[in-house]
Order: sequence, then structure tokens, then C-alpha cells
Amino acid sequence: MTDDAKIERLAQAARAIGRSESVRAQWSGISGLADAIFGYSLLTGLVFLKEQRVMRRIFSSDESISPPGGFKATGKGPWSVQVLDEGRAYIGSDEADIRKVFSEAELLIGRGLHSVLNLPVWGAGAVVGSLNLLSRRHAYDQADGRMIELVAGICAPVFMLARDAERGAATGIDVSGLDSV
Repeated sequence: MTDDAKIERLAQAARAIGRSESVRAQWSGISGLADAIFGYSLLTGLVFLKEQRVMRRIFSSDESISPPGGFKATGKGPWSVQVLDEGRAYIGSDEADIRKVFSEAELLIGRGLHSVLNLPVWGAGAVVGSLNLLSRRHAYDQADGRMIELVAGICAPVFMLARDAERGAATGIDVSGLDSV
């Protein structure tokens, strides 16, 4: 895809997502944008609730692999520090990288998902979530950092609304029994 085509796709997505009145339509726009710019076999969105140090899946392109709902604890592991605390994208190239990050790694690998691109989504000065793309080995090794920032920025309002909606659900959660990232 040429740079002009990418810019046009970004503009189309920004318009569509911004004008969407339903969450379903917003995620349709995000899904189309992520596929056009990076490609994916599985796309998930997780909102980050910093106060409780938990994440909750708010979207999945394949609910048989990664259903929405449920919480994951976040700690001070390398992925949490890089993506959630520092707000830097994580690119995993192969199965070893998938195993480092995902508690459900064997399920993902068994479905042919061998690489990952985690885009931290910023809003109001903090990371509010992560847009996660999974695909074949080495699919994201050459991902353009500018495109990562632009796609994540276009997604920010959707994640901020989801974060605000999920805050109550996370109150009083005991993180000791949760899977963690």
C-alpha cells in the first residue's frame, strides 16, 4: 500500500469511527483500519484500568479464541512496563515471543498465531488500553512506528469511553487469582 493510500485509509477510519454512534460500528472501523494498515488474523482490544492494575478485553475479532470480558492482572513484568507504563509498542516475531506475553500462548500458537503487535493506546496523558494484532510469524517485524502511533491515536476515544464504562466493574477485584500480563 502506498503512503497516499495509507493516509487516505487513516482519514476514512478517523471519519467513520468519529461519526459512529454505536460501539459495534466503532470496532468495525477499527478492525478495517488495523487490517488495511497492518493485517491480522486475530484482533483484540483491552482497556487498561491503571488504578486497579487490571486489563479487560472489550473486543475480539474471534470470540472462540479470545472472548470479551474477564480481567487480567498487570504487574511489573517486561510487557506491562513497556506497553502500559512506558507506552511503547511491543512486537513479537515468533512463538517464543508469544509465550513470553500470553498466558493462553499454546491456544494462540495452535491456531497459527505466531507473532504479535501490541499498540498502546494513549488518552488524557496515560495509556488507556492496548490494541493487539496477531498473525503469522514475523508479520510485524517491519511495522512502521508512525503508523502505530496514528492507528492508536485514532482508536483513543473508543478506548477512553470503554475505560470509563469498565471502571465500576473492576472495583474490588482480587487480582491475586487472575492471569497476568
